[in-house]
Amino acid sequence: MKSVERAPSSSASSLFSRLRCSSLLITALILVALKLWLVAAQPVVAHANASFDDRLYLALAEQVLKGDWLGPYSQFTLMKGPMYSLFIAGAFLSGLPLPLAQHLLYLFGCILLVLALRPCFDASWQAFGTFTLLWWQPMSYVELDIVRQNIYTPLTLLLFAGLCALETRRAAGLYIRLAWGALLGTAAAAFYLTREEGIWILPGAALLIGMSAWNSWRAGERLRPLVAPAGAATICAAAILVTVCTLNYRYYGWFGTVEFRAREFRSAYGALQRPIPSEQIPYVPVTRDVRLKLYQVSPSFAELKPCLEGPVGLEWANYSDFLTGRPGEELQIGGGSFIWALRDCVIASGHGNTAREALDFYRSIGLEINRACDEGRIAPARPRRDTMVPRWRPENAQRLRETVPGYAAEFFLFTGFSAYPTNSWGSADLLALFRDLTRWRLAHSDDAPELDFPLPSTVDHYRLAALQALGQIFRWLCIVLVISGLGTWAWTASDVLRHRTMPYLFVVATAALGSALAVLVVNMLVHVLAFSNRGPTALHEGYPLLVLFGATAWITFLSRALGRNIQPSPETSSPGIKY
Repeated sequence: MKSVERAPSSSASSLFSRLRCSSLLITALILVALKLWLVAAQPVVAHANASFDDRLYLALAEQVLKGDWLGPYSQFTLMKGPMYSLFIAGAFLSGLPLPLAQHLLYLFGCILLVLALRPCFDASWQAFGTFTLLWWQPMSYVELDIVRQNIYTPLTLLLFAGLCALETRRAAGLYIRLAWGALLGTAAAAFYLTREEGIWILPGAALLIGMSAWNSWRAGERLRPLVAPAGAATICAAAILVTVCTLNYRYYGWFGTVEFRAREFRSAYGALQRPIPSEQIPYVPVTRDVRLKLYQVSPSFAELKPCLEGPVGLEWANYSDFLTGRPGEELQIGGGSFIWALRDCVIASGHGNTAREALDFYRSIGLEINRACDEGRIAPARPRRDTMVPRWRPENAQRLRETVPGYAAEFFLFTGFSAYPTNSWGSADLLALFRDLTRWRLAHSDDAPELDFPLPSTVDHYRLAALQALGQIFRWLCIVLVISGLGTWAWTASDVLRHRTMPYLFVVATAALGSALAVLVVNMLVHVLAFSNRGPTALHEGYPLLVLFGATAWITFLSRALGRNIQPSPETSSPGIKY
């Protein structure tokens, strides 16, 4: 009799659960469509004179579309990762406008990250809430520039999804694990080929990989469940990287990805920073008096003297005078400019027919200067360090202490959000490249008002206003979520120590926080040591990690505080870790 009475209740509960899931899914679809409709009112802000950034990515994409790989070799060709240019070319070939393709990639990252964590959620609202906050976090629709962060941030989410799936899909079927492994490898390779400072991903990646391996070993499976996804990830990543390196070798004579990662370039740049100058000038890695000494001991570097001490050096010194506090005529070139001045002069001196030739020249500079420093012909000198990282100086400590509070506050408070565009700038010919390759309307340019077509409609103005208002609402939601999440994370950490069990979502929260803080530290050090580097663009990839941290920290806290520890899903044997 009891069993008969329970059946209707069980059936009703199941029906209610399905209806609730369906309603959340429909709501999520509406929220996706709403954001895509609103961001369609944002024009592309074209910085057409930014030959080292915005315009560079489009120019390289144009060469890809012509079938010339990245085009003729110059100081620009291999100075930045090619992935964003390849993405631009792919979007153009597919017929998708570039802004729409970027938002769809971000949507893909949000969906797959939530799907990867789905076995760890014990209620459908948790997946819905996490997705909504990730999708609507305001920095995902800040002013629409043509910068690499537009795909770097989605790739960060995809990389985290693949890393989380190592654990959450550990007990799934072989093909499912292979698919998640392929995602991990593809995202990792694309991530590596997009920007050059990806070291900040290591804290989160190391924790997630380590916990997956530890959990698998403790479960008596050794590492067998991880072999298939790890193998798929390795094969996919290697295939992509080898393909890019092979193309670079074929066209430019060098088997590599980006010249800044080349041992020869790092050796030269590190050697140039070894001599200790007579006067320490903030933000100037190689002062003029050091350069004049180095010309005497390095015949290779001396070939650059007419250029570095001439018009090119003057141009870059004028460009960085706001940073160095010195007039351009003194030829003190700031850190964010010296690297470009060096590359310009190497090409101007006739050593840039191929990447191999340029790198051989950099190697000669490094060998000659390092030998002079080691033999005492240049003194005083610092120890050898083949790196592009500026040398630490005692005065940097004070500058760092003054920078930390405001810089960190800007990050955690999502400062700088605006959905409204600024003006485009540049000549009509250069702006036309932006319009044609993005397939999108450009923000107004005083230099080329004839390109203001089609004109924004009244509906577009309302859409931008709505996007700005919603962005401010979600900005404050994210601020509250993250700051309060720090408290819930600390409570859960103490609870973990007491009960010696660690929910996997707590591991995810810790990994997200670790990588978000690494984003903060890396960019803050660049700001303190090299050049002005702050704002939403600099910290772009860190914002969704903060949201992921806050969401998973709160879900873990509620589950443990309410006595509902997350239960195992059929797809994972270990949502919690005992130690």
